[in-house]
Amino acid sequence: MSSTPGAATQPFAGRLVSRTVEIDDPGPLLDLLPDPSTDGAGLTAWLRRGEGIVGWGVAASIRTRGARRFDDAVEWWRDVAATAVVRDEIGVPGSGLVCLGSFGFADEPGDSVLVVPRVVVGRRGDRAWVTLVGDDELTAAPPIAPQPAPRAPGGVVFTDGDVDGAEWEAIVARAVARINDGELEKVVMARDLVATTDEPLDVRWPLRRLGETYGMCWTFHVDGLFGATPELLVRRERGLVTSRVLAGTIRRTGDDDRDLALAATLARSSKDLEEHEYAVRSVAEALAPHCTSMNVPEAPFVLHLPNVMHLATDVAG
Repeated sequence: MSSTPGAATQPFAGRLVSRTVEIDDPGPLLDLLPDPSTDGAGLTAWLRRGEGIVGWGVAASIRTRGARRFDDAVEWWRDVAATAVVRDEIGVPGSGLVCLGSFGFADEPGDSVLVVPRVVVGRRGDRAWVTLVGDDELTAAPPIAPQPAPRAPGGVVFTDGDVDGAEWEAIVARAVARINDGELEKVVMARDLVATTDEPLDVRWPLRRLGETYGMCWTFHVDGLFGATPELLVRRERGLVTSRVLAGTIRRTGDDDRDLALAATLARSSKDLEEHEYAVRSVAEALAPHCTSMNVPEAPFVLHLPNVMHLATDVAG
């Protein structure tokens, strides 16, 4: 593997043994995550509507950065998967040997990471399972049971990050000017805020809140990065690739009748429809070379979330 400064680029030298067995319904998956300050190092999660996987412990991992962060991660995972001994009694997406990752949008700064959890508990439909991963023959599965509720962090205070409010307004104004001048077609902008809590943050607390409040979203956690997103970049299952595209947003008011009227306004908004069409076209063009056929709906639907509504399109191929 080629050398990238700051990246873990050595081929995987060990051999993992993975065993997946079916279990009784364990209850809410996020409630199973152990205390990260004791035996819960390496907590991971990916679930929606109560289905998905949670994990803890680290059987193997890699950190990469720079222009080859994706290539280095792919090569490492191929090494891991090629040498692993996998015993899977379930055979559904999420069972067997799995890894979870997070990657930076830009080459610098910061690390990207892939993690193979030591313990994974999953649910899909009416089936549930536990996967144990180690570097030798495996022992019996640890007790799988709901954990005590995590302690709330108390008060939270938000302050400016690298960009304050006035600077942010100036940045947005420059972006709008460049669009008007024809230099840009679309730009996705974001600014950071710093949250300070009264008590140390147990990540299980926001994860449970996100899972309960945003059940239609994918709640996730990897290496300190957590959130809940309604957007799915890409999913591949049995030869079918799907991508949920979101672009065009309006905030909800809490009044059902008014929100329905706002949803209709969003669905007719020329500005939002143009933005959405651009995003859908970019995804379809990226997927087309890898698909024998494509299904791109002509019009989006309105996705209703607790706090906002999005124009949404599911692209498949």
